[in-house]
Amino acid sequence: MNSLIKENMRMMVVMEGSVNGYQFKCTGEGDGNPYMGTQTMRIKVVEGGPLPFAFDILATSFMYGSKTFIKHTKGIPDFFKQSFPEGFTWERVTRYEDGGVFTVMQDTSLEDGCLVYHAKVTGVNFPSNGAVMQKKTKGWEPNTEMLYPADGGLRGYSQMALNVDGGGYLSCSFETTYRSKKTVENFKMPGFHFVDHRLERLEESDKEMFVVQHEHAVAKFCDLPSKLGRL
Repeated sequence: MNSLIKENMRMMVVMEGSVNGYQFKCTGEGDGNPYMGTQTMRIKVVEGGPLPFAFDILATSFMYGSKTFIKHTKGIPDFFKQSFPEGFTWERVTRYEDGGVFTVMQDTSLEDGCLVYHAKVTGVNFPSNGAVMQKKTKGWEPNTEMLYPADGGLRGYSQMALNVDGGGYLSCSFETTYRSKKTVENFKMPGFHFVDHRLERLEESDKEMFVVQHEHAVAKFCDLPSKLGRL
């Protein structure tokens, strides 16, 4: 247990960027229990609102990127909590099946006992008649991220699905590289493992100008038994 990371932690976030050339900025604040893997965040669009695209494509960069709030089961070293007080960064490319591409660069730091996130995002090639630009998405299904050590950090891959108005899904693939600001020689790296995520929107108002979302995340090994004794 990292003494700098308490059982209840506050967080603050500033996100800015563009989607199909449209500029915007969001801020958020929240709290949660990093050791139980639960967190709640309240997010406001402070520039460029109401957004002309679905807020859902931003949602995963607020909380699916809030990696300090993951419960790690026994035997899995916590790469993210070990990174403090220096913190960590991550870069992600999300490719949607309709051709849209969403890239994120995020920095996580610890300031006066509060986790502070700065995110730069860029979305391109989202079809004007697609679910994202028509704002016809209805939230993310739960998913599992696959993680393993790579290039001195962690590499994450996952397939995700957005619910769409009228039934059906818009699927996408995530590829994320996580890097600690601390040299990896100073802590224990995890091996191959998975993280289950459930990201839910609890509240929204004013045409998605204000959103409250909650996430529960747990790191684990494969649940299936191995004949070779592997985890």
